[in-house]
Amino acid sequence: MVKHIELFVKDNRLVELQNDLATIVTEDEFQNSIIELNQDTSGFKTYTLKAPLPERLSVREIIKFWCKWYDSKLSLDTVLYECKLFPFNHKKIKKLTTSELKLVHLAKLFLVPETKFIIKEPLQNLSIETKHTVLNLLNELSKYNSIITLTNHTEEALLISNNCYRLTEKTFKPIETSQYEPNHQQDISDSNQLERQQIKRLTVKTNEKTLFLDPIDIDYLEGQDGKVVIHVGNEQYTHDTTLQAIETIIVPYGFYRCHRSYIVNLQKVSEIISWSKNNYSIRLNNTKEMLIPLSRQKAKEIERFFNINE
Repeated sequence: MVKHIELFVKDNRLVELQNDLATIVTEDEFQNSIIELNQDTSGFKTYTLKAPLPERLSVREIIKFWCKWYDSKLSLDTVLYECKLFPFNHKKIKKLTTSELKLVHLAKLFLVPETKFIIKEPLQNLSIETKHTVLNLLNELSKYNSIITLTNHTEEALLISNNCYRLTEKTFKPIETSQYEPNHQQDISDSNQLERQQIKRLTVKTNEKTLFLDPIDIDYLEGQDGKVVIHVGNEQYTHDTTLQAIETIIVPYGFYRCHRSYIVNLQKVSEIISWSKNNYSIRLNNTKEMLIPLSRQKAKEIERFFNINE
């Protein structure tokens, strides 16, 4: 197994990622930059998992073609079974759903001779069931290959790998969730900019304005680069404090620290999803696509809020 991956990021900077499966959270512009910098120099093969395929062929036909073309040791039926393609293996490419098509593209990675992949947005626009399958396939691929996934969503990055990095205009650094350890009181003084009001509103000072938010309207809060991003519907507000500091104020309003980097409004929780024994997510009732990470340690603890075991 490869112990590290070397990759060029912005401005031809070479970095070392300490895992066979790593995820970089960055904007689309920087994703494209990473792809361009590495496609000819680092031996990486890029896959968007949405390149055009022959529409008149069936799933079975195109997998059979790839098996022969790449002289794969895997049999046709093995690929169809392992990549969950059997249920629609006779379906024409042009009639596939987005989720089905992405699985077909991912199956190709088990057949090609390359061993170093950059995969762009592997979980984007997928059903919950397909996300589960893709996560399993990525883990299986990483046993024998070096894989870098690119995404603009921290939540998806944390699902894919514990080895996550954030690339911005000025920095490239690991996403250090350990900096949000609970029961630390040293940052409490930072909460002087965000106070609980008698009228049950939160005063949030941003760079541009002062907002008065009703806690019931807040979906969740995310710790990001030492600050807190407050998510309200489709709006996001960045507040200059720490997640630890804001936790002491927001929890009495029915919020819960579900992950080192996330605090969720329990009133907005609609579903707890178990991806594997140690991998969980929370889905909010205002969106089908948005998933909040739920740490393994918190998975059982949160059950008492919903009387799951009663």
